[in-house]
Amino acid sequence: RWLEHFREDLLPFWNLPDAWGEPRGNFPTFRCNDGHLPSSAHPCPEIARAPGWIRENQDCEFVRMKSRQTYFYAVAYHLTGDPGMLALARDGVLYLREHALEKESGSAISYWRKGVAGPPLQERTSQDLAYAQLGMAMYYYLTRDEAVLADVLRLKAHIFERYWKAEWGMLRWAIRDEKGLEDKRQELVAQLDQINAYMLLLAPILPEPHRTQWKRDLVKLARVMIERYFAPEQHLFWGTIHDARGRALGSRHTDFGHTAKALWMIERIGRLTGEKSLVDFATREGRLVLGRAFLADTGSWASRPTPDGGLDTGKEWWIYAELDQLAATLALEDPAQGRYLPRTWAYWMRFMVDHERHEIYGWVDGRTHKGGEGPKIHQWKSGYHSAE
Repeated sequence: RWLEHFREDLLPFWNLPDAWGEPRGNFPTFRCNDGHLPSSAHPCPEIARAPGWIRENQDCEFVRMKSRQTYFYAVAYHLTGDPGMLALARDGVLYLREHALEKESGSAISYWRKGVAGPPLQERTSQDLAYAQLGMAMYYYLTRDEAVLADVLRLKAHIFERYWKAEWGMLRWAIRDEKGLEDKRQELVAQLDQINAYMLLLAPILPEPHRTQWKRDLVKLARVMIERYFAPEQHLFWGTIHDARGRALGSRHTDFGHTAKALWMIERIGRLTGEKSLVDFATREGRLVLGRAFLADTGSWASRPTPDGGLDTGKEWWIYAELDQLAATLALEDPAQGRYLPRTWAYWMRFMVDHERHEIYGWVDGRTHKGGEGPKIHQWKSGYHSAE
């Protein structure tokens, strides 16, 4: 069933010339919901009516999205064995390595705005650098291409050498910001997305001494997340902690998605490294968050707790995917945690999929179960979580 879902619901949206880019591998950040490239003269309505944070970036091409699409094609090869998918992944990797990576600094650019690379070196976020790794990491996972690994190792070293702030004991968001704001941000995703995008995938297969060092770094990041970002009274991770307003329900990135992803990563790190305390923590808290997020009346997941004590029943595609993945992972050891999945999977297949034009809706109304209002592909949504 899942292979059928991938082949029939997802792959047709990505296996067409408008998705491949020019040159091939320069995958476009924005496309219309029918899969075609947008026209500036006649913009598709889903982009024309999109929220401002999407519309104001239509003149940008984002490295993280090219990397996420590369990941999609690598997963397509992994699942189907189609060599054409591996060739597309290779094209994406080549484009990233030739155009996005900076050999001298060891960094990666974040975007091109009207063809101009940006932002300045020290304003790039650790999250964007993590996702620049994603496509290359999955490609190395499949191929063991040593030249690709060398670039992954260089960028990882840059992140941990330049973004680790000893006085905070964690990875920072940005190194410097002229406005004095971004470099003060303490973000869960600065830690979490290093794990999720590339480190956990590659740590088990790296040659030494990298394997041992990456395992140490994974444990360090897991403990940072637990000790600094976890709110035991809420059984959630705060998304940001540099401002008191971040330690409240309704704040940025305080939701079931970031919590589920963090617990999923911590459980896997514990299993990989033999750190039983991490497994025990993630298993205990994972059971609680799954029980809290599950909506028995619709057989689906809520997205976040609300400040008034309720639940946001709207479905954000990536949050839904993370909760399914946490439940499936915990069910490997405790089958009872899989009890949600027959219903949540059925809801995903029925309501989250665009059955006419393919791929997954970014948001589905929790009351009407209808999606399709906004663009399916933009500067934060591609095939990454759908394929993950």
